[in-house]
Amino acid sequence: MSIVNWQNAHEESSNFKNRAPTKWAFVKEFLDRGFYEELYKTFPKFDNTWNEEDSDKKLAYRKFWERDEGGYYTDGTPKEHNLIQKYDSRYSKSWNEFLKHAWSEEFIKKLVEVTGVEVNGLRHFCFMYAKKDCFQGCHIHNVSDKTLIVFIYFSKDWEKGDPGGTYLSDVGRTASLDDEYFPVGESKIVFEPSNLDNTSLFVLDGPKAAHGMRKITK
Repeated sequence: MSIVNWQNAHEESSNFKNRAPTKWAFVKEFLDRGFYEELYKTFPKFDNTWNEEDSDKKLAYRKFWERDEGGYYTDGTPKEHNLIQKYDSRYSKSWNEFLKHAWSEEFIKKLVEVTGVEVNGLRHFCFMYAKKDCFQGCHIHNVSDKTLIVFIYFSKDWEKGDPGGTYLSDVGRTASLDDEYFPVGESKIVFEPSNLDNTSLFVLDGPKAAHGMRKITK
């Protein structure tokens, strides 16, 4: 069984490579449907073990794969926690199978073929849960032009026009901004998915890769 429908991703390859200033693509039926249903059924249940991030810039809930302890660089800046490539017993057999595939050489090679971005491995992974009142302000990471962000959605019967999918904005970072978030009203949505059932959004990180999530109202 092929876990990923790479043909569907390849059909969006030229769109990804030719878009500017931010490269992105939206892929439908990204995963094998049978395997997707297994992941859907065993997606972690929402409980008090999820990490809450609550501020004026976002309300979000996340669970992480096993990670290293991070630490600090010699100049004192904090290191990001990197994923540890090992079986994580907190999650289902299907999710462990998927992660093992996602950090494999085969998966990375296919991503490079589709996007043209010379990524070399999976560094970060988290589950995200969005319910009523969750949102995330428009922001940019701008870590590296070799950083590819891949969102995979597991929400059925999402109504067109409802917030919740990750939107892309036409706002770019300017020299006067020292924060990754932009004030409300300074961004314009250029894409927002409404089909969140076995779909994926690829976004190349960079100085104009602005994205966020509108507040969920129901």
